[in-house]
Amino acid sequence: MTRSVFLIAVLLVLLSSGPARAQTAETAWQAIVALDAGPKAKTRTPEEARAAALDHLNQQEKALRDFIRAFPHNEHAFEAQLRLARLLQIRGDVQGSAKAIAESRAMLDALEKTAAAEQRAELDFARLTLVMRSMKAPGAADRQHLLASARRFQTAHPTDRRLGALLAEVASLFTLQPKTMEGLLRDAQSHAKDPELSQRISDDLKRLELLGQRPPLSFTTVQGTTFDVEQVRGSVAVVVFFAVWSKPSLEVVENVRQALGSLSNGQVKLVGVSLDTKREPLTAFLTAKKITWPVSYDGAGWESSLVRSLGVNGMPTVWLLDRQGRLRSLNGAESTESQVRQLLNER
Repeated sequence: MTRSVFLIAVLLVLLSSGPARAQTAETAWQAIVALDAGPKAKTRTPEEARAAALDHLNQQEKALRDFIRAFPHNEHAFEAQLRLARLLQIRGDVQGSAKAIAESRAMLDALEKTAAAEQRAELDFARLTLVMRSMKAPGAADRQHLLASARRFQTAHPTDRRLGALLAEVASLFTLQPKTMEGLLRDAQSHAKDPELSQRISDDLKRLELLGQRPPLSFTTVQGTTFDVEQVRGSVAVVVFFAVWSKPSLEVVENVRQALGSLSNGQVKLVGVSLDTKREPLTAFLTAKKITWPVSYDGAGWESSLVRSLGVNGMPTVWLLDRQGRLRSLNGAESTESQVRQLLNER
């Protein structure tokens, strides 16, 4: 082969390698995007579901790491790194991996140095979600830190599409600070575009409006009797919204019973609102736990007219009513005994 022929061959290779590599990068990126659909494996038990989720997480992580290593300067490189940082947050949350959380923070710090103006919102949101994921049992200081972070994000990115959902989520942590919660919800409402989110915010505001009022709490119990909130006047009432299919809500039922174990029945009355759609599992649970306090059941679940009228949209939920039957706390699951004793000491 002559020198000129050799140079032409080299040029042809170089010219052809660009598009081929770009196509390879695009193919790899589309494979990453396709994984957003979630695990395809059919599972029958919680253990199988968890294993499938972790396997899918591993597939996503490998695909992202391979892409970042192979195409560090590709147009999707920033998003790939951001996706990986978020994935590591999820892994740290699910598996309790401090190493994954630390790597996520390091990646976000590195991206901070190269982020363009149009990428700043994505980076700031990723930092905010990291703060939220790290809060397992947030105290007052944690909530204030998150509130300040959310407000900074709102100021920096006032038209961000996720702002409504973000503020609504932060608001859910301030049930013991109604004014702060309402301010966040009003702002969230002005940014909400999704009908489901708008409904959630409306429910949250409805509950807030009931504070200080006597809630319309009257129903036919699963035991076949009639209950009205007037029946618990003179005692502090603890209203627990639960369902047999919701393990967290059953844990709260047990926690509340234990927390109030030292108080006499005359001082505190327990009331239940079941969101179950099948009577048999509910009655079996009540029998097994020897629960005799009034429990509402209409079989309609989340579509129950009682539940809808009260704006309840999540479990576990525990309300506290004072001796006059007025709703005084939307979060009776937190420091239950302390809150109840405070209401008992009021004159």
